[in-house]
Amino acid sequence: MINILQRVFFYVRMFLLPHIVVFALALLTGVAVSAASGLGIPVMVKYIFPVVFYTPGSGEELPKLFEHIPALETLHQENPMLVLLMACAALPLMFLLRGFTMWLNGLVVSILGVNISATVRKTVFDKLQELPISFLENHEKGDLISRTMADTGTVQIVLTRVANDLFKQPITCVVAIATFLWMMLDSGQSVLFLLNTVLIALAFWPIILFGKRITQKARHALTDLGKLNAVVQQNLETMREVRAYSMEERQILEFSQVAQDYCRNSLKLVKYQRALVPIMEIITAVALAALLVRGRECGMSLADFLAVSAALFFLFDSMKKAGSTFNRLNETQGALIRIEEILTAPNTMPEPEHPLPLPEPPQGDIEFRNVSFSYESGRPALKNISVHIPAGQIVGLVGVSGAGKTTFAALISRFYDVDDGAVLVDGVDVRDVLTHDLRSRIALVGQQALLFSGSIRENISLGRPGASESSITAAATAAAVTPFLGTLAHGLDTQVGEGGCSLSGGQRQRVAIARAFLKDAPILILDEATASLDAESERDIQRELDRISVGRTTLIVAHRFSTLRRAERILLFDHGSIIADGSHEQLYASSPLYRELYDRQGIEEG
Repeated sequence: MINILQRVFFYVRMFLLPHIVVFALALLTGVAVSAASGLGIPVMVKYIFPVVFYTPGSGEELPKLFEHIPALETLHQENPMLVLLMACAALPLMFLLRGFTMWLNGLVVSILGVNISATVRKTVFDKLQELPISFLENHEKGDLISRTMADTGTVQIVLTRVANDLFKQPITCVVAIATFLWMMLDSGQSVLFLLNTVLIALAFWPIILFGKRITQKARHALTDLGKLNAVVQQNLETMREVRAYSMEERQILEFSQVAQDYCRNSLKLVKYQRALVPIMEIITAVALAALLVRGRECGMSLADFLAVSAALFFLFDSMKKAGSTFNRLNETQGALIRIEEILTAPNTMPEPEHPLPLPEPPQGDIEFRNVSFSYESGRPALKNISVHIPAGQIVGLVGVSGAGKTTFAALISRFYDVDDGAVLVDGVDVRDVLTHDLRSRIALVGQQALLFSGSIRENISLGRPGASESSITAAATAAAVTPFLGTLAHGLDTQVGEGGCSLSGGQRQRVAIARAFLKDAPILILDEATASLDAESERDIQRELDRISVGRTTLIVAHRFSTLRRAERILLFDHGSIIADGSHEQLYASSPLYRELYDRQGIEEG
């Protein structure tokens, strides 16, 4: 229980304190509801109802309210109808107060919930933007989406309804206990009070018993929900491959198995959730029965019995609701932990405390000094790399798949941090520079050109926000985007859809290249940038790449040697090491591996 409350307070400090005024109003209205329920109704039963049914001169016991307010008795003798109306009006007035405070409490809690939900989701999303790529690669996208959307909704419930009830129900309970104690002592039934105290303590037993099991089952259910989201997302992202390889049945089976696991754990959760209420009601009934038997033996009046029963009912009702709230807290603990794993995840690639400026004007000089790097799987990707690429040089990176070419390029943009050594851009270690400043000097075009939802114009202008229309048009022309614009009804304003799905692979690649052209950065990294293009488009774009690469440092990661014809220098990678460095002629003459790769491709292309 202590761990749960500590976790709740963690979220309270982070998300609730900024809305403390609204939350204070929610608590205040909650206290009003508690007072109206735990104190108002028992007082009505004990003091107001006897006035309504009192008949002067009938020999009935004088209502206790008259004993406390003698003037009311005098008024009753003079005008009994007025006193009756006043007594009867007290009941709707009390319920009006209770209903209004309940409505206001629900409204304020809803407002608080909407605000907190937006804050939590934004905080989680912001955190994902600053976490290193390695963290995102080690988690399934569907699971991260589930945490950002579904689990954050759970945090909202915890911080609004649960947090509100954690204050409101104990207050109702305390008020009801105080009312019960006062009425029992007032009637002289101390023994009966002790008996019910034992039953009250017994009521906490199912709350504690079910709490641990609910936490365990809820966490399993949320994990299964994350897996379910991951299966759906993967299926939608690979729909062509699923259909091409007739994997529909396999996908359906995988989804069904995960869905069954989710349903099974959800039903186990419901079993423990629903067991609390009937158990609490049985204990309440036993307490009321004991009160009835003992009260009858002791000669307790009907008014006293009803008043004490009302206080006892609200006491057990608040305990029941508090127990449900506590179990809901246990249920949501799994979601809290999953969100907490993101919010407390260490940023292993923090911005420097005292960033150094990159020299002006930018040059594009790149240097690797004894660089070694391994992915979190432990697989070494680069081993003791030392190489200097002067500004303005065009360098090709070649080698078999997995040799380290793409990793080498990724370290320049500081997508990962090296294990040993240093990567320098214009003489400054990339770890000592603000990532925004570093990446503003690098234009990257990858093999998989991913576009953002929006128009072609908007996707190109990402390279340089605020660019002029003529600059965007020039970049589109240079990247051979213009020829296919004529086939689109809206030209540059054509919507590309999610991920650019309305365009072909080659068209997406051209738009991505146009974006890099527009950025006009001193360092240009082309990672299989023309792999998705046909031969004619590749030749057209290659001419433009040759033109814009003049005067800027260009790294060309390629499997097709035809894209390296302008490279002044070629680095040959093998098993994470650079085993050869030189021009095409030098490597072809001196490196058996390079010669084998080149000749093999030449045969295939021929």
